[in-house]
Amino acid sequence: MVFYGLRLKYALEGSLNFIAWRDKMKVVLEDNGLKKFVDQEIPKLAAWKAQNLTKWRKFVVKARLIILEGV
Repeated sequence: MVFYGLRLKYALEGSLNFIAWRDKMKVVLEDNGLKKFVDQEIPKLAAWKAQNLTKWRKFVVKARLIILEGV
């Protein structure tokens, strides 16, 4: 499942569709390997070694982008 274009199809409309939006976001994030970033806090250095910090940042940015496209 590709997250680009969520804004048009699955936009959050406040309390009108929050539950459906939340469930869709969880599926999209899980499909992109990012659900753990919203299920729990993943500390920058505790979970990742220094050489993987760039990779960690990319995951965080991607998760935020998916969520923001759906708002």
